[in-house]
Amino acid sequence: MKMRKLFISALFLIISAVSMVAQQMPPIPVDPEVRIGKLDNGLTYYIRHNEWPEHVANFYIAQRVGSIQEDETQRGLAHFLEHMAFNGSENFPNKPGKSIIDFTRSLGVEFGSDLNAYTSIDQTVYRVCNVPTSKGQAALDSCLLILKDWSCGLSLEADEIDKERDVVHNEWRLGEGPSQRMITRSLPKIYPGSKYGERMPIGLMSVIDSFKPATLRAYYQKWYRPDNQAIIVVGDIDVNHTEAMIKQYFSGIKVAANAAQVVAEQVPDNEEPIFVFEKDKEMRMNNILLFMKHDATLPEEKANMDYLLEVYIKGVISQMFNARMRELAEDPNCPFLQVAGDDDDYLLAKTKGAFQMMSVPKEGRDMETLYTMIREARRVAKFGFTATEYERAKADYLSALEKQYTNRAKITNAQYGDDYRDNYLSNEPIPSIESLYQIINQIAPNIPVEVVNQVLPQLISDSDKNLVVMEWAREADGLTYPTEADMKAAVAKARAEELVAYVDNVKNEPLMAKLPKAGKIKKETENKTLGYKELTLSNGATVILKPTDYKDDEVRLEAFAMGGRSLYGESDYANLKVFDQVIGYSGLGNFSSTELSKALAGKNVNADATLGLTRQYITAHATPKDLETMFQMMYLYFTAVNKDEKQYQNLMTQMEMQLKNKHLSPDAIYSDSLTNTIYCHNPRFQNLEVEDLKNISYDRILDIHKDRFKNASQFTFIIVGKFDEQQIRPFIEQYIAALPGKGKADKYKDVRTIATGEIVNKFTQKSDSPKATAVEVWTATAPYTLDNMVKLDAAGQILSILYLRTIREEESAAYSCGASGQFLLSGTQPLMQLQAYCPMNPDKAEIAVRLLHEGIEKASQEIDANDLAQVKENMLKNADIMAKNNGYWMNTISTWKEYGLDTHTDYKKTIEALTPQSLSQFIKEQILSSGNHVEVIMTPEAK
Repeated sequence: MKMRKLFISALFLIISAVSMVAQQMPPIPVDPEVRIGKLDNGLTYYIRHNEWPEHVANFYIAQRVGSIQEDETQRGLAHFLEHMAFNGSENFPNKPGKSIIDFTRSLGVEFGSDLNAYTSIDQTVYRVCNVPTSKGQAALDSCLLILKDWSCGLSLEADEIDKERDVVHNEWRLGEGPSQRMITRSLPKIYPGSKYGERMPIGLMSVIDSFKPATLRAYYQKWYRPDNQAIIVVGDIDVNHTEAMIKQYFSGIKVAANAAQVVAEQVPDNEEPIFVFEKDKEMRMNNILLFMKHDATLPEEKANMDYLLEVYIKGVISQMFNARMRELAEDPNCPFLQVAGDDDDYLLAKTKGAFQMMSVPKEGRDMETLYTMIREARRVAKFGFTATEYERAKADYLSALEKQYTNRAKITNAQYGDDYRDNYLSNEPIPSIESLYQIINQIAPNIPVEVVNQVLPQLISDSDKNLVVMEWAREADGLTYPTEADMKAAVAKARAEELVAYVDNVKNEPLMAKLPKAGKIKKETENKTLGYKELTLSNGATVILKPTDYKDDEVRLEAFAMGGRSLYGESDYANLKVFDQVIGYSGLGNFSSTELSKALAGKNVNADATLGLTRQYITAHATPKDLETMFQMMYLYFTAVNKDEKQYQNLMTQMEMQLKNKHLSPDAIYSDSLTNTIYCHNPRFQNLEVEDLKNISYDRILDIHKDRFKNASQFTFIIVGKFDEQQIRPFIEQYIAALPGKGKADKYKDVRTIATGEIVNKFTQKSDSPKATAVEVWTATAPYTLDNMVKLDAAGQILSILYLRTIREEESAAYSCGASGQFLLSGTQPLMQLQAYCPMNPDKAEIAVRLLHEGIEKASQEIDANDLAQVKENMLKNADIMAKNNGYWMNTISTWKEYGLDTHTDYKKTIEALTPQSLSQFIKEQILSSGNHVEVIMTPEAK
C-alpha cells in the first residue's frame, strides 16, 4: 500500500502547513442536509429535500448485488430479474391499468426514461424519477410501495417469465457486436482465476432460454434483502413523513440469521504479463488496451480526508497525461490516432485498480502504438509533469469545482441520487459542495507538482508484474496479426529506450492582443410575452437578452443567419459534410488548436461554428466569470479561423480509417440505406463515404466559412443565462457590434428531396450476430402551428405505448421499439414526420412489422383515453421541468424569431385540449392521408 502511504504523507505535510485544515482533517464531513438512517433489518436509507427541478421527486432502490453473485446455473439471471421487476408484484399486478408501468404513467412518469433500472457486475439499481409532487402524498407513498415490491414482493410468475425470455434475448441481440463478442472472449483471459471473467450481466442465452422459474426465485430470495439494499428519495418531499413511511413499509421485512453474505470478488495479481489478442470480421478499427494493475482503494479508506487528495491527484494526472497524448497525436509520424489514459477500476473489477490506456492505432502500426504507449507512460513516470502542465491541470480542476459551487443551489435530484447510490455501494464520500469547495481550495494550492510526480511511479509500473495488454483487431483475409512475442518485444523495446524529458511549449499571449473598435447599441425593444430584450446594433446585428437564474454557472449564446449548406452545389458536397469537424479542429487567431486549449486552462468556456442545411450558427457557453473569453472566441470564429494543418491531417486519417471499413457494420449499412431511401438517393444528403475524402479541400472549407460569416448584420444573437445586463452590454458593443456588418442578407434554397408516395426498401444483410431492423416514416405537409406540433409529439408517444404493449410485452418480438414526431423546417413548406423504429427478433420480424402497421392504423381510428391521459400527464410534467432550462428558452426564442411561432405561452393549454378523437383525427387526416410512407427493413441473410 505504498501509494496510499504517499497520499497520507502528503496530507500530513499539508496539515502542518495549513492549521485551519488540520482541525477538519480526519473524516470527510457528510452533508448535513441528507438524512441517513438504518433499520434493524439492515436497510439503509437516504432522504433529502431538494427543489431542483421544482415540484418533483426521485425514488431509487440500490442493491449491492449483481451478476457476480450468480452461480453457473444462474448466469444472466441478475439482469433477467431486473426485467421481471416491471412484470408484476404484490401491490402492482401485471394487469391492464394495474401494473407498475401503467400506474407510473398515470403520474406522468414514462417507462424507459423516468422509470427504469440497470444491472451491472456488482449492483442493481431501480428508479422512479421526476414524479410530480402535485399528485399528492398518496402518490408519493405509492412510489415507496413500488420500491418495497422491488425489494421483496415480485410475483415472478412462470408465464410472465416465459414471455420475458425473448425480450432479454432481443436485448442481447441488440447489443451483440464486435466489441461485445471480443470482450466476452477476452474476460476469462484477463481475469484468470476470478469470476469477473465469466459474469457479464447479459449472461448466457442458453441459461436465459432454459432456466426453471424456481432458479430465478432462488436468486431473488437469496440476495434481494434489506441488508443489501438502500432506499434513496430526493426531491420536493416531506423528509419526516418519508422516513416514517420507509420505516412502516420496510421494517417488517425479515432477514434470515444465516443469510448469505456479499463477499468482494478478488482479482489475483499476475506475476507474468498477460497478452490477449482477439479479432472480429465486423471490427472497423483496431484498439489496444493496456493495464498496469495495482491495489484498489478499499471502501473503508474512502471515508478519510486523504481520499480527497487521492481523487484530486489522480484527476490532474489524467488531465495532464491526456493533454500530452493529444499533442503527440498531432505529429503526422505518430503511430496512433488517439490515446486516452486514467487511473480507475481494473475494467469491470472494483477490487483491483489500474492505470489504463486505450488507443486507436493507425493502420498497420499496432506494435508501434503499443511501444509508444509504454514509452510515453515511462517518460511520465521517470520525469514527471512540468510545472506549467500542472498549473493548467490544477486550474481546470479548480475551475470545474467552482462551477459546481456556483451552481450549488441548482443541484438536481438525479445528481444527488447518484451520489447517495455511490456512497452506499462504494462508500464514495458525500460532503456538501460547500465543504468540498472549501477543502479542495485549501488542499490543492499546497500540493506542489513534486508531490504529484512522487505518485506516478506507483501508478505507472516498469515491471511485467500486473501488466495486461489486450488488442482487438479487424479480421480480414490477407492481414497479418501480432503474436504474443511481438507484443512482448514492443514492451521490452519501450522499456529499454533512453528517454529525455518532455518540453512544454506554451504561448504566453492574450487570446486577442488587440481589441477591435467597439460599436454601439442603437435601439432596444422588449418582448414581455417571452421576457426578453431585443437590441439592434450599429452594424445591423440583432441581440436578444434573456437573463435567468435556472443555472447560476451558465450563460449560453447562439447566433444564426440564413444560408447554410443549401447555397452550395455538388462540387462542395464533401466539404459541406465535414465542415463542422474541420472548423472545430482549426485554430483561432494566433493560436493553433493545441495552443488554444492550453491558453484556455482554468476557464469554463467553449464556442463552435457550424453549418446547418439552411442556417449557419455560432454556439457558445461560459460561466459568468468567463463571459469575456466567450465573446472573444465568438468574435474570432467570425473573423480569424486559421489553418491547423497537423490537426486537419489527423482528422482526415481518422475519417479514412472509420469510413473505409464502414461496410463491415450492419448498423452502418442500415443507416445509409435509411438515409438514401428517405432522401431519394440525393448525393447532397448521403452519408460520408471514404471516396468523398479525395474531394475535400481545407482551403475551400475555410473559404466557405468566410463566406458564411462575413456579414454579422444578418445574424441574430440570443444570450440566455445568469448574467448581469449592465456587465454584458459593454461586451456586446466591444465584440458583437464590432463585427463587420456590410452586405446583403442571404436567403436559403429549398434543396430537400423527401420521398413521397409509398416507398418500400427491404434487403438482407450478412452478420455474425443476425439482426433485423424496421423503420416506418410517414411524412405530410402542414402549417407549423402549436396545435400541430403538440399533436405530432403526442402521436409519437401514443404509438410508443402501443408498440411497447404489443410488440415487446405481448409478442416479445423486440427489446426496444417506439415512435417520435418532428417538424422538418429546412424548406419553404413545413413537413411533419412521424417515425417508428423497431430493432426486431429476426424470427418474429413479420409479426413486428405487422404490428407497426396495425398500431398507427388503430391510432388513426381510436385512441384509448387512459393512454392519452398518461401521455398528457408526461407532457405537462416535462413542460414544467423544461421551462427551467436555458436551452429550452434558447430554442423557444429562436423559433419565435425564425418562424413567428410562440411555442411556450399556450403550450400547456394546447396539451390539455387534446382529446382521443382530435388526436385520432389528426393521425388519420393529417398524417396518413398524405400517402407518403417510407418503409426500410433489414433482415439477416440466410446462412
